[in-house]
Amino acid sequence: MNTLITYDVSRGQPEVKQALKNLNYLDYWKENNITYYLPNTTLWKKDIEQGYALKEMQAVIAKLNQGQPSYNQIELERCACVNVNPWAAISGKPHKE
Repeated sequence: MNTLITYDVSRGQPEVKQALKNLNYLDYWKENNITYYLPNTTLWKKDIEQGYALKEMQAVIAKLNQGQPSYNQIELERCACVNVNPWAAISGKPHKE
């Protein structure tokens, strides 16, 4: 199943997003020669259950927080993992990195 993950973090959004991308999460998908871009703090991954996606997110935050002083810790403020298939969306524009 395809799982969509959407989240808010207190800081470090670019690092969190890149760490998730390194785990094969995507912020876009292609269908009928059209690329659809998800909102900035939303990604998806193929063939993963929602509970496991949440565990991966928590592990990403824990790894990024490793060795950081308390004032520099990333807090996972909100997170939802949901099964998605099929999609319905507008394509949007690529993210500015």
